[in-house]
Amino acid sequence: MLRLSRFLALCIAVAAMVLPGIALAQAGKIPPAVIAVIDAQRINRDAQALKAARQQLEQFRFNFQSEIVKEEEKLRQEDQELARQRAVLTPEVFEQRRQAFQNKVIELQKRIQERSQSLDKMLAGVRDQVTQEVVSIMKQLSTERGFNMVLDRAQLQMPASDQFDITNEVLKRLDQRLPSVKVTLPGNP
Repeated sequence: MLRLSRFLALCIAVAAMVLPGIALAQAGKIPPAVIAVIDAQRINRDAQALKAARQQLEQFRFNFQSEIVKEEEKLRQEDQELARQRAVLTPEVFEQRRQAFQNKVIELQKRIQERSQSLDKMLAGVRDQVTQEVVSIMKQLSTERGFNMVLDRAQLQMPASDQFDITNEVLKRLDQRLPSVKVTLPGNP
């Protein structure tokens, strides 16, 4: 009995929220909502352009990491050599060399941070490009199918019927229009 009364109260609350909107829509003040649903996470995961861009960026990261490993090894060797020379160098000379070594370490850390930020910016740029194309596709689909509102599946409180889901069609058109995006590092051709 308690469940039934809660259900009825919920139905009344939903009706109270929905009915005035329908009345306003019928009066011509607000168009009725015709909803479509898109799975943005799936678009981000499955779009060919984003997959290709992530592969390119991972290759850039791998190559850069290889360079960094070599430079770190050189710095380790230089640090060991500096430690061996400490006993034979004057304190002033040792301090100068230690400071020069510290500057190399700081410079390498800066390069790592700048490169990482650069790669993140490139991925964000690719995502922006894909997002613009997705918005264009959704506008086209809106005209074709008559919906006027798109909700992200992740934001829904309850599952939506597949008849509202436009994700497959958006992915299909996105992969046709934008199969890949060329990713270039700053300073690279």
